[in-house]
Amino acid sequence: MTNPDPIRIGLNLPTWPQMDGGYATWPEMRALARDMEALGVDTLWVPDHLQRSLPGRPLIGFWECWTILTAAAEATSRIEIGPFVACTGFRNPALLAKMADTLDEVSGGRVVLGLGSGVPARDDSWRAFGFPAERHVGRYAESVEVTARMLRGPALSFEGAHVRTDGAVIAPRGPRPNGLPVWVAALGDRTAEVAARWGDAANVNTALCATADVTAIRATMARACDAVGRDPATLAITGWSRLSLAGDSTAVRREGCLAGSPAEIGAQVRAFRDAGLSHLTFFVGAAGDPSPLPALTAETLGRFAPVLEAIRAG
Repeated sequence: MTNPDPIRIGLNLPTWPQMDGGYATWPEMRALARDMEALGVDTLWVPDHLQRSLPGRPLIGFWECWTILTAAAEATSRIEIGPFVACTGFRNPALLAKMADTLDEVSGGRVVLGLGSGVPARDDSWRAFGFPAERHVGRYAESVEVTARMLRGPALSFEGAHVRTDGAVIAPRGPRPNGLPVWVAALGDRTAEVAARWGDAANVNTALCATADVTAIRATMARACDAVGRDPATLAITGWSRLSLAGDSTAVRREGCLAGSPAEIGAQVRAFRDAGLSHLTFFVGAAGDPSPLPALTAETLGRFAPVLEAIRAG
């Protein structure tokens, strides 16, 4: 079953180092946020990391996710905003629900709450900041449940192996009393079932490079929905891809990236949509940027504009 609706497109604000090793200042990020909105990008995201080690690069840091999101909410008026994705190991999940609902008030009802388990083995944030990393997927399942139930319902008392609440309630409520969208990161069977139980969307936790990738995750999510008794048609599928753009907006061929002219990229993204994907977030870099997750700049946003136009043209 194909997705007949236009695919929605997101970009990340550059809260981690750019190609020259420098960090974007808030005035630079604010300008990018406004330019994204003016360009017609659907969603603005902020990663939730604190520090990381990447192959071939020194230790890098990040501006803190929720502070930047709050500022971005005030700086914009139409674009949807959210964490890509909020690590459930970094915050009490009931407090996270309260934070998201309050940000929804600040933004006028534009928050999309992405949730993820994090990967302690690859993310220095856990060790450096003292977060307990054992059984992080089990903690994730409980945390997603608590956050989703808090956003959608009345006071919650919950007794789990990792998470406890006692009459926790969101009051006052933001502009969407029935809750805001919750996108749950998923890839394997365990996290897919978490998404099937509690997500408005399953957010694919790997780079999408071919239509077969979308087809495979749809099959995984169909099995998960069957396991929990949910109609898979009620669970949206979202994901992310990389682009390495030359000055003429052609995406150069690199491992793990989409490649081709803007028209060819537009056709590939529409093929993703036809395979069932409803939203795609891009990490956009210059052709000479070796980073596996390049940080957006004003220049690369300009190079992305013809790509977005080609996606919309279909």
